[in-house]
Amino acid sequence: MRRKSILVLAIMVLTLFFTQTALADFPSFPICIATGGQYDPDIYGDIVVWADRRTGTNDIYGYDLSVNQEFAVCTNSSWQEHVAISDDIVVWSDNRNGMDIYGYNLSTQTEFPICTASDSQDFPAIYNNIVVWSDHRSLGVNIYGYNLSTSQEFSICMNSSAGTPAIYGDIVVWEDSRLGNSDIYGYNLSTQTEFPICTASGNQFRSAIYGDIVVWTDNRNDDQGDIYGYDLSTSQEFAICTEIGGQGAPDVYGDLIIWGDSRNGLYDIYGYDLVTQTESVICTDDENAISNPVLYDKTVVWENIDSSGEHDIYGSTIPEPATLLLLGLGAVMVRKKR
Repeated sequence: MRRKSILVLAIMVLTLFFTQTALADFPSFPICIATGGQYDPDIYGDIVVWADRRTGTNDIYGYDLSVNQEFAVCTNSSWQEHVAISDDIVVWSDNRNGMDIYGYNLSTQTEFPICTASDSQDFPAIYNNIVVWSDHRSLGVNIYGYNLSTSQEFSICMNSSAGTPAIYGDIVVWEDSRLGNSDIYGYNLSTQTEFPICTASGNQFRSAIYGDIVVWTDNRNDDQGDIYGYDLSTSQEFAICTEIGGQGAPDVYGDLIIWGDSRNGLYDIYGYDLVTQTESVICTDDENAISNPVLYDKTVVWENIDSSGEHDIYGSTIPEPATLLLLGLGAVMVRKKR
């Protein structure tokens, strides 16, 4: 009888945990708290990368979570920013000769230029051997790409109103103002076809993609922003979070979507599971603001801003279901005090 009671309690806790907002956020850990400030992280596997101002200018640093080891990627005396990573390749914007796109191979420890065309190239994104970015060499802002395997550059969108791309597989997505407001468009690299994803009222921006799911910040309902998504396989748009306060800067991996959320004042990190269709709290902080969260598998990384304005890089690991059960039981018995 006692075992049955425990099983019933466990089921009740799991039901409560997965059908409502999580009762407690997950423990966080520092990745880099060096002086000067750390910004705009990205993650792939066990490697976290970010822009770092400890020397007074922006450099690119990384951290290997598997061995708890920090390392420098680029410390050129010029300004480096907007870093991204896929597999062993790190890419970023670099102004040593004007704003260009550079890369670094973590395996061979070699740096290489990707695009040094006229005017500026910025906001690179990478998936496997394809790098994409915003490009100002022609009128307005366009989207270009580069195949690292073939050393071939190619254009993606040349309507002079596109920027800040993201990529997964053969699909590139970006924010596009050809219709006046900012919308979300996509491009299939295999078929070389462009298509609209969201042209709703208001503005849509800060898009991310994983598999068939595209997510973005959307202010069609209010100026603070909500989170919306689109399933490429079904051509269906759906709302993810339209709570009070502002929601923005979403990321997606597998079935989990995360974003920054100010419903409680300062920005926290919330998540949404596409399978269970439930929202959860990933990380909250009563004193510090959280910005630019990114996700790989079960690891969430973000930019932490303390009350003095110092920017650091922190992370959190989302527990496995068995651990979630224990957390849920603990949360039922003792709520976390702040």
